[in-house]
Amino acid sequence: MKTVRTRHIKKKMKNAISASDIGNINRSTKSEYEEPLSFDFLTKQNYKEYDDFVNFCETNFAYIDMREVNNVISEMKKNNVSYLANCLSSSSEEEADDTGKSKEVREVGKINETVEASEPIPGDDATCFQEKKKTYRKNLKLVNIRKSKRARVNMIVIKKKYIDEKDCGEEKEKKNTVIISPIFMPVGTKCCIKGLVKEEVKEICNYIILSNTYHISNIYDMSTFKNNRDINNFLKFPNAMLTDSGGFQMVSLSKRIKIMEEGILFNNIYDSSIIKGNIKYFGGFNEEGNAHTEGRNAHAEERNAHTEGRNAHAEGRNAHAEERNAHTEEGQGENILLSPEMSIRLQNIIGSDIIMALDDVRSAMETDVQKIEEAMYRTNRWLRRCIESHEKKDEQSLFGIIQGGLNIHFRNKSMEFILNQKLNGYAIGGLCGGEKKKKFIHIINHCSNENNSKYNYLPVNKCRYIMGIGYIIDILFCSLFGYDMYDCVYPSRTARFNTALSYDGTIKLKQAKYKYDFTPIVKNCTCYVCSHYSKASLHILISKRNPIVNILLTIHNIFFTLHFCHLMRVSIFSNKIELFTTTVLYNHFVIGHKNGNYKIPDTDEETSNAEKNKNHDVRNISDLPMNNYSPSVESKREKNISPPRNIPQNANNSNEKEFTNNHMKNEENLIKASETNPFSSSYQTSEKEKMILKLKESLPQWALEALEYADIELKF
Repeated sequence: MKTVRTRHIKKKMKNAISASDIGNINRSTKSEYEEPLSFDFLTKQNYKEYDDFVNFCETNFAYIDMREVNNVISEMKKNNVSYLANCLSSSSEEEADDTGKSKEVREVGKINETVEASEPIPGDDATCFQEKKKTYRKNLKLVNIRKSKRARVNMIVIKKKYIDEKDCGEEKEKKNTVIISPIFMPVGTKCCIKGLVKEEVKEICNYIILSNTYHISNIYDMSTFKNNRDINNFLKFPNAMLTDSGGFQMVSLSKRIKIMEEGILFNNIYDSSIIKGNIKYFGGFNEEGNAHTEGRNAHAEERNAHTEGRNAHAEGRNAHAEERNAHTEEGQGENILLSPEMSIRLQNIIGSDIIMALDDVRSAMETDVQKIEEAMYRTNRWLRRCIESHEKKDEQSLFGIIQGGLNIHFRNKSMEFILNQKLNGYAIGGLCGGEKKKKFIHIINHCSNENNSKYNYLPVNKCRYIMGIGYIIDILFCSLFGYDMYDCVYPSRTARFNTALSYDGTIKLKQAKYKYDFTPIVKNCTCYVCSHYSKASLHILISKRNPIVNILLTIHNIFFTLHFCHLMRVSIFSNKIELFTTTVLYNHFVIGHKNGNYKIPDTDEETSNAEKNKNHDVRNISDLPMNNYSPSVESKREKNISPPRNIPQNANNSNEKEFTNNHMKNEENLIKASETNPFSSSYQTSEKEKMILKLKESLPQWALEALEYADIELKF
């Protein structure tokens, strides 16, 4: 009996966990976990100055008529408003030639006529010409504000389509959405962000969100948007909307598509009744007309192949390969043709503020040069058709998409054609599909490098958009190269896999180590989730399979990504982008890697010795200056300590030597004391140098090259 009782007591003791045990577990977890560095280099004054700038933009540009935006800017520049010191004429009827003279591009019938703004048009009144020049006839305006290295802060003004009830009660009614870039655009593929209600979207996404034309057209009858005027009024979303053309589905649904000159033939994943009705509404093609269409396309493609200098036989082989690929899942859905014209007409009815041209998207892993070249030229031809079909140029801004794979020559060809179309913004497509980071960095650096020849880099005074960017590190590097806009499903999709975003990487809350972690996801994060839930409480929700946790993590991840962009904008505006970059990289590549929250992509283990030798000046971290400090120079100074000057002249050699040794020992003791004193400046400098050295050792080759391209020096 005694033995049974003893066993029972031991079993209870084994299963029970006391409060002290929980405390011990919590302390051990904390001891293993290293907290990411804070952004304390941003002072209250920095935040105040940035907030003052944002208030200035809101006050002066949110309430004006969009047609008067150029007049307002001109008046402010005359009054020497400091914020607009770097402002260039942008996104308007005015363009600059190589000489820097302002030009106006007027549409005369169907012919674009270019006239120098400094000369009056014969037969026209000069005053009337000036009035026409000042009238802005588009819905989007980008204004250059400030640069730090290559990173930039811009103001993007977009004409509002839906006025919120809150704004209606104000004395002034907001007419425009004022966006400060760089910005991340959360993705609501089918008109909504999964898991979030309208109020949450309005609260978190205060700039712009993105939807997809292909998915929307399969789910909603276009009369839904027409009867509600547009997508903004349908969703009651008071900020800006962007719609993708449907081109990305060429990659995501690659086994269910066939590429033709007329457009993209989808083996539809939806019930096709809705999209067929939408296409018929515009007099478009349906699956019954595809055979006749393909016959015409064969002749069109042959002519295009001849004019573009492509190989007709290679084109034929590619067509057969794509046809075989398209029919691998034959019979699973109806065939629907999405042409450039149809994509634009659908987006015109949807009514988003920014619409994208339909492009021929190939996977970033595509190695067939002929296919990449073919897709690039087809994207150019489709853009012309998109421009001709765009009927709401004053209400929607059409962005062209630069293609060309990982080939710089093709990217240049694409830019040369698309930039000459004088659009309101330009996007880089075909990336973030599994390519090596080194190739990715090479392309995004080239496409925004203002040292390139004309038309071989995206204009400074237009929106620069990289499609498919959602990782924090990618957003950082793209912003260092001067891009403005990014989008990705990553923050919301990773939330559905029970993963939270943090400054040191990703936190997989399903893991057992978070069972007794009562800290918030991110220290000092002000989102609803971090204010009300701990890692432990979220872990319990996950273990009980409570679906609310996916909603909570979606809220946190989107808020976190948008707040990261906010901190980056403040850093650029305050000219502290190097401090910001160093902190973010250290948190990920050193602390995050140590905590197990960040897996370093492309560690360059496969880099050849020849490449390492070629980049020896970059990889030899011991010779790189740190905060204008060179360890090799400092060590030489320490070795060459000069003897004291106050040695008595009558001292013999032994006394002199002894005196010198004692003095040097005192100097060394002082140095050691200062290095071990955490309050001394030399100790702090020494620690920072060690941290930078550790960071440089942890960074892969592609990251070091990116910092060199962006002219960023690592410093704390």
